[in-house]
Amino acid sequence: MSIRLDMAYAFGTSLGTLQTFRELGLANAPYQDAYAPYSVEVEAADALVYGHGYPTTALRWGFISQADRDLLKGYCPGKSAITYVRLRNDDWEWCICKAVMIWQPENPPVTGVILDFSIQLRVLENYGVASP
Repeated sequence: MSIRLDMAYAFGTSLGTLQTFRELGLANAPYQDAYAPYSVEVEAADALVYGHGYPTTALRWGFISQADRDLLKGYCPGKSAITYVRLRNDDWEWCICKAVMIWQPENPPVTGVILDFSIQLRVLENYGVASP
């Protein structure tokens, strides 16, 4: 389940360049998928489940303009890139993370907007809680 939050999400190419989506001029706030504190679940012989790997999440927009898409593409000109983000952790507190941003396949624009747009964020290295 995704929850629509506000425009306090942020991207940057370094910690010092983080800008909120509002400061970047993005028109819509994303929905954030659940923050998974690990990327792989392993079931043991005793039926206990263990989490392994780095945290992961995704940001999703029901629709995004071509201009906003192009702005985000600047942070990930290839298939993936290292970026810094402010997002919600698994306790829904704002935190700053270094992340691998992965560009997802996208739908072609329809009347100037792209529907069901998403960006995956993997290998989240949490630098701690940070208010917006």
